[in-house]
Amino acid sequence: MFLLFFGGIAMEMMLIGKKYYERVTQPIITTESWEQYLKLIHDSIDNDYSLRFTTYSGGYEHHVSGKCYLFNESLKTILVSGIIVRDTEIISIERL
Repeated sequence: MFLLFFGGIAMEMMLIGKKYYERVTQPIITTESWEQYLKLIHDSIDNDYSLRFTTYSGGYEHHVSGKCYLFNESLKTILVSGIIVRDTEIISIERL
């Protein structure tokens, strides 16, 4: 939340997305979860369908949809609609 002081009155402005108040800096992804995500990503590339990624970044939940490509498998990064998504940011992946 940002506080804007306008004429002595504090106005709050919410950013788009769900705010997380837990003391977690990033989601925890297990090796099994990453392997399932990789299968889904490879399947979406082979069968040409889009995915929706729910990510956590900067304390907020974000949604990125589109066709994805493995950007760098060793670094666990994925390119989705021109946006690079890291494995540590992923909350969930859904098929569209």
